[in-house]
Amino acid sequence: MAEQTLYTSHNNYSSLQTQGGGTDTERRLGWCAAASALWCKSTLDASIAPKDSDPSKLRAGILQVKYRWDPNGNGQDVLTLLSNVDLHGVQVANAVNFDALLDIVTGTPGVYWLSDYGHATAVDTRPGRELFYDIENGLFQYANAAELRQGIRARYGNSPHWRAFRVTAA
Repeated sequence: MAEQTLYTSHNNYSSLQTQGGGTDTERRLGWCAAASALWCKSTLDASIAPKDSDPSKLRAGILQVKYRWDPNGNGQDVLTLLSNVDLHGVQVANAVNFDALLDIVTGTPGVYWLSDYGHATAVDTRPGRELFYDIENGLFQYANAAELRQGIRARYGNSPHWRAFRVTAA
């Protein structure tokens, strides 16, 4: 099976902001981080079919504000974000290259929140799932891990540094 689009998604919200009333604009994770956390919650719920897992943009907006104002860094902000939606996270990769990231998430099947430090996505690599979620594009399903790797690579293969959090229900 080639890549199958289960639904499309578009992110029409800005994650740009200025600090302290200044004029320098800084790009930060925001809507994508929160929507990816919400998608992780949906995909872990066996009663929600993948095609019905599109996160609420309103709820993502509320979570995004909490996430962006979290003073913690070094991954603790992501763990708090996941906790805010009743999930548990463990950081399994930090500043790894793209191939190492894919080895981690396909080598140990599970649900993962991913970030290239400028954009967040999520993936479900459990057997029979092979799902990739991106607020910018939608939800995609693949026949196997090799196809999943190709699908993610086609979109984000040029991003040099990645982090990943394995996500489970709290």
